[in-house]
Amino acid sequence: MREYAASAFASQFANGGEFDYFYVALTDEEKDEFLRIGSSYLFLVKQGDWHVDVEGSNPVIGYFTNSFKLVSLFSLIESLSSEKHQDFYEWLAHIHERIYPITDNVELKRLHEKYKATFGSIRRCVAFFHRLPQARQVELRNSLKIDGVPVKSIKEVAQFLYNLRSKFVHEGEFVLDIAHVPVISRHKNASTVTELSMPTLLSAFEEGVVAYFRNAT
Repeated sequence: MREYAASAFASQFANGGEFDYFYVALTDEEKDEFLRIGSSYLFLVKQGDWHVDVEGSNPVIGYFTNSFKLVSLFSLIESLSSEKHQDFYEWLAHIHERIYPITDNVELKRLHEKYKATFGSIRRCVAFFHRLPQARQVELRNSLKIDGVPVKSIKEVAQFLYNLRSKFVHEGEFVLDIAHVPVISRHKNASTVTELSMPTLLSAFEEGVVAYFRNAT
């Protein structure tokens, strides 16, 4: 599995010796986790495409494979956290405040926002993007413009990408915003221009994983 991880994250190291220096500095537990992430990423995403076998169709359709790749990326990001997933309603049952009865949608929304901020998957994903170098964060922010203006924080980029992932997982809505050309769309009644390709997103992921394990040592 070590060779798979080395191949997956080759872009982050000047040579094999630099990779070896990084790898041997990890604890045994961190090595196992790094190899798991690296091999899964290599096969599921970096060198993996969703293939179709339909007469008259291309074997690889860009927005098909990008949809599955985005889901895999966020699954790997979430798996880096030691926190286990907890359902929103399970969380409601265990919080130490009087919440029932929930009288209206405003109160329900407040509780859901608190859940996302304290335990939701999006919090782990935002933390991952915050570890990226500032130059990468600026590049990602500039790749996402809402009503013609680049978003102000990397958190907004993480939330936007996570929402694309969720739309596909829960509603079967393919990920069209990540492409090799700029994409204009509407999200939450705002005009959105996305200039983010899958190769750029993969580079950011690789950078983020290495940053995560460097900070862990």
